[in-house]
Amino acid sequence: MRFVKALSPLEAGAAACGSPKKASRHRETKSAGGRITTDMPGRVLLLALTLSGAVLGQQSGSQDRPEPPGATATRGPQSPQWRSLSVEDKLSYDARHLVEFDNFVYAGIGAALDQARSRPPEWGQGGGAFAERYGSHVAQYLVQRSIMFPVQAMDGEDTRFFRSKRTSYRGRIADAFLHTIWRHDDSGGMMPAYSEFLGDYGAAAVSRMWWPQRFHNGRAILVAGTDTILIDAGINVLHEFAPDLKRWLHGDFGRHR
Repeated sequence: MRFVKALSPLEAGAAACGSPKKASRHRETKSAGGRITTDMPGRVLLLALTLSGAVLGQQSGSQDRPEPPGATATRGPQSPQWRSLSVEDKLSYDARHLVEFDNFVYAGIGAALDQARSRPPEWGQGGGAFAERYGSHVAQYLVQRSIMFPVQAMDGEDTRFFRSKRTSYRGRIADAFLHTIWRHDDSGGMMPAYSEFLGDYGAAAVSRMWWPQRFHNGRAILVAGTDTILIDAGINVLHEFAPDLKRWLHGDFGRHR
């Protein structure tokens, strides 16, 4: 039996420009041997576009309205109220955010998407299958956080999200994406988000252990870890624009921040 995943617009365009044989590589199929061929090229392309878009947005920062000379930053490491976090502070911060309601909502959304795609198909459908998928997402999140904390404690990362100081939508989206892989350190500078990479791909490796046997391989781990990075980037965008959404819901459509 063969399972075929619908192509995205980007994949459909690539398929139209290539031969049917090449286009078929972008589909997810199950062979007679039971191995899954996932849409890894599409995920790699999407991740590359995300990173390049963030870099281009950073390079276009001069298009944003500059801060007046002598202006005092109201948030982030340049603000008067900013201070670095001790290891105890980071532990307290992580403990608070670990049990935030939003995280369990995101797990439910992920489980619902997996249920709609019947992923993995071995888990079936129905309430019991959804509960299994939901538990898998929650467990993967807990593993991710348990890896991220010791890494950020050792390498001096500050994982708090600071909204962008830029004014254009393009710049703010770029900053939100960039914050996924490039973060503040304990001195207020910037550094690679090692805890993000180790946490996402480490949790992906652990979570594949309770998935069916055919997912116990490096390709499945790479797919799951990359998916998590892209999801975290989207959550950062949501955090960046959440205050604006609240204002718009109250009828204030101005561009002030």
